[in-house]
Amino acid sequence: MRPSSLLVVIGLVVSSAFTVYARSWPLLPKPCCVTWVRTGESDAAFADLVRRFGGDAATAHPATWHDLETEAYEELDEDADGAMLAARTGAWTVVMEPFNPRGINVRILREVAADSQAYSVMWTADRQVRVTYVADGALVATFDPINLKSMTPEEGHAWLAGLTVTKRQWRHNGFAAALATAEELTGIRLDDAWLRQVHLGIWLYPPPSRPANPMELLDPDMRAIAERDPRIGAIAADPTPDKLPEIIRIAAEIAVAAADLDEPLVEEALRFIATGDRGAAAQEVRGRLFSLRDRYRSESARRQDASPGHDPEHDRLLVKERAVQTLIYALKPDEDLAVLATYTAETADYTQPSQENGDRERIRVLRVITHYLRTGESLL
Repeated sequence: MRPSSLLVVIGLVVSSAFTVYARSWPLLPKPCCVTWVRTGESDAAFADLVRRFGGDAATAHPATWHDLETEAYEELDEDADGAMLAARTGAWTVVMEPFNPRGINVRILREVAADSQAYSVMWTADRQVRVTYVADGALVATFDPINLKSMTPEEGHAWLAGLTVTKRQWRHNGFAAALATAEELTGIRLDDAWLRQVHLGIWLYPPPSRPANPMELLDPDMRAIAERDPRIGAIAADPTPDKLPEIIRIAAEIAVAAADLDEPLVEEALRFIATGDRGAAAQEVRGRLFSLRDRYRSESARRQDASPGHDPEHDRLLVKERAVQTLIYALKPDEDLAVLATYTAETADYTQPSQENGDRERIRVLRVITHYLRTGESLL
């Protein structure tokens, strides 16, 4: 077969996979994280994967997805903080996690794929999708399919361009595109039949902490924005707990800018966040923010019902909802500031911050610094 003919065949297969996964949304669990790791035939590589995910090999047992999901929510011992279903197929191991997933942790992915590949997809019930790909211990790409411009590092666009799944498919249905890409990389189809098959259930425990050197926290893209932006540079140069109020403030400002929120209520909220005031007046504003968030949420749901598939107006309303939720977190009373900073930065990240003005990298810096302040570890 000529190379050009082979490419056509591959394209048709992946296009078919995209269609299959677009139809499989009602069948697959939500929320969920699936990670594909190229472990080869090595038992040692598989054992290393289990260990780095925090798995206890002594808990390994035959299980279907339904079995594991039931255990995860009802039967875990008090020390376990997660569970995974693992399936070895040829050169790849598939790991599926119902909650508290390790598969979204870039550091863990870099470790398990130090000399191979790891591809991870996480999705939520409201169709938020996160894709991460690591090769030979280096982050190749992590992104939200709705906003491909958010991809980091920048070099990840070259990898994406080499895939058979098109940019249009990513934007139309990120969930289907992400799983079709997994099938292109691994040859493994994830469907209802796979969920019914018996694999290996393993309970997960908090992995041992690994102190990080602050100098290791940032990748080149993040270091570049820290050099250009004095506020971000001050946080990155000395990542200490006293920086948490500023992290919360910057994350809130980025979310508002990304969503183009222009309402007096939002300005009121930003003033309280800037001063760190979470008193009675701030809570009255927070109460009204809940109503605003719910309004955007209901409008978004109506658009989704009326226009299945990709709808720019639905996406716009979803971003506004996430931005308001960011403000709600930022004003939450009686909560540890490190926790608030984590919630605020993570939610702001889902508002599709601008790549052009540097907000995308600013949020990435805030997230890795906040994670470091909470755990002493690096996300990279």
